[in-house]
Amino acid sequence: MKAVSTEQIRQLDQRAIASGIPGEELMERAGFAVARAAVEFLKKRDSRSALLLAGKGNNGGDAIVAARHLAGAGCRPVLVLMCRRDELQGDALLHAQRLVSGVALHEMPGLEQLRQIVAETAPAVVVDGLLGTGLRGDVREPYAGAIRFINELGLPVVAIDVPSGIDSDTGAAHGPCVRADVTVTMGLPKIGLLQPAATDSVGSLRVADIGFPASFVAEIQTDVELLTAGDVAPLLPRRRPSSNKGDYGHLLVIAGSEGYTGAPVLCAHAAARSGAGLVTLAVPRSIYPIVAAQCPPEIMPRPVDDWDALPAEAGNFDALAVGPGLGQRPEVQKLVAKMVEAGSAPMVVDADALNVLARDMGVLRKARSPLVMTPHPGEMGRLIGKTAKDVQAHRWEVARNFAAEHDVVLALKGAGTVVTDRTGKLWINSTGNPGMARGGMGDALTGMIGALLAQGLDAGVAARAGVFLHGLAGDLVRERHGERSMQAGDLIACLGAAFETLG
Repeated sequence: MKAVSTEQIRQLDQRAIASGIPGEELMERAGFAVARAAVEFLKKRDSRSALLLAGKGNNGGDAIVAARHLAGAGCRPVLVLMCRRDELQGDALLHAQRLVSGVALHEMPGLEQLRQIVAETAPAVVVDGLLGTGLRGDVREPYAGAIRFINELGLPVVAIDVPSGIDSDTGAAHGPCVRADVTVTMGLPKIGLLQPAATDSVGSLRVADIGFPASFVAEIQTDVELLTAGDVAPLLPRRRPSSNKGDYGHLLVIAGSEGYTGAPVLCAHAAARSGAGLVTLAVPRSIYPIVAAQCPPEIMPRPVDDWDALPAEAGNFDALAVGPGLGQRPEVQKLVAKMVEAGSAPMVVDADALNVLARDMGVLRKARSPLVMTPHPGEMGRLIGKTAKDVQAHRWEVARNFAAEHDVVLALKGAGTVVTDRTGKLWINSTGNPGMARGGMGDALTGMIGALLAQGLDAGVAARAGVFLHGLAGDLVRERHGERSMQAGDLIACLGAAFETLG
């Protein structure tokens, strides 16, 4: 899904209205989407009370519409206007005139009055309709105080279009900004919402279809996209009724070392769960008994004595996954270089294999087959001679420049995983959650991408699909186990449900 700038979404909105779609109808659809998101929180908390704060712009209009829909659904919305009612204009004014008696309306209350309203109504969710994409400069009063008030409540927050105080192009905060649990953005995602700077403010991002003509959207030019289910589902290979295991590829996983026996199993298991026809797992003979005992029966573990022979054998496989738990032994450094240079099959490289490449980046210039690299910020820092903090401060630029310079597909992991290639185009993942910040998750992703490569997917497609499905499985785990207790094994167990979700 295309991500757009503030100017692009403004032009799209104007074109839609000029084509015959009334602005009031666009606002109606937006407010309805916001109301639905708010109702989800009310149901979870077994409450009907919602607090909505509205500015005098279009975001405020969306909040007004949402309040009306909440009242129609039997809820008890309290609508707070941070302006006088007679200051409203255009579509926002029109919808304010349609408010029903079930909406409790307050105009320009002070902070003490706001606190009293909250004490009397006990809202279970707050809707932020204060400021939107039209923000220019620092947030001023009374909006700054209202934003701080929202954050101090400690209640779930649904932000309309953009969390108030966030720049919709850069993601930077202009003074205080709302920390949302869900942001319902209209029509298309705004580029600023995907920027690393906005991650902790946006929460879960939802894109509401408010009826922009598809032909208008198709004409928009952008080099940033948000990965969604609609983007990924068509990428996955279909399984013919007459097919056999040979049609879905044979993946060779090269992983593991003494003390790291879990990583290779997680990687291979995730590959098997991701549709590869066959998965062979090559590990050092010293850990083979432990690994073999942990492997599901569908995986073929193999002890390796002669690491020098593996590059020549790689041509017998459809794809390679190299690195999880592999260690930094001299023979490993030699092996990784030879595997990349051999170019016998598309390869996904992670973990210790990345650290090997960081010592000699010249190896990448010798690669002859498609290469997918999946570093976390620390590994990315080692690859470019920077710190993880430096990488996080410039995630998009770092990923884009590295992929273009070395002609690889790069998946820079973390919140909003970035996938890019030599074209410089960015795909930002929309799935995943903080519970996935733990050991073993990256090993599972490596296996998933390897399995998709083995099934014949292009390197960039395999990386995008793997990243999205990995995060989607993590989100399914969160629903079952919560963020604190989830493990990589739980994620692998949910891969079937993740694939099924996409059809």
